[in-house]
Amino acid sequence: MSLGVVSATLVAAPDASPTDVFTSTMPSAIAAFVLLAIVIGGISANAINIYSGSMSFVALGFGVLPERLRRAMVALILGALGGIIAFIGLSDISQYQNFLFVIAYWVGPWLGVIFADWFLRRRNRIDGFLFDKKHNPWAGFLAMALAMILSIWLFSNQVQYVGIVPTAIPEFGDSAFEFGFIFAIIFYAILFKFQRERKDEKMVLPTQ
Repeated sequence: MSLGVVSATLVAAPDASPTDVFTSTMPSAIAAFVLLAIVIGGISANAINIYSGSMSFVALGFGVLPERLRRAMVALILGALGGIIAFIGLSDISQYQNFLFVIAYWVGPWLGVIFADWFLRRRNRIDGFLFDKKHNPWAGFLAMALAMILSIWLFSNQVQYVGIVPTAIPEFGDSAFEFGFIFAIIFYAILFKFQRERKDEKMVLPTQ
């Protein structure tokens, strides 16, 4: 981030593209190498995203594909679909930042719930909840939903909607992610008490 800021201040052309801003101060060979490293890094990061998303899909229990090839085939299919959708979206690439903001609107509250739950259940065994069909963590879902609604309503700064705070103070920017994280922690800490759920459950393996 700091390197990008420095590069932007050194470039005089106001119509320079983001790539030109970043590489204009570098020799041609180094600039090409840096851009190549960014591309490879992006591919590596998204390969993990494709695989984790595929595992989530497989965990839903669809048994259409052969079991031995299921993970690989789902990863290839979902990766191809994602690539096609991304290619189609290139015609309106300026909206990509808005897309990232929308993702952040749920990621912040989700992380807040995860962090709060970890803190409230610290020093406790929770692996048993993974296979407990009676386990109903409604407090987490509700806290996340409330945090999303409140943070978007107050702090969102989008093309389609501008929250109350950015409307009054434009310099405040878009802080829905940060406040969504904070709101989720507060809501979950309160709702967890009403959920009245035990904090500890050990996994019990079935005996043969």
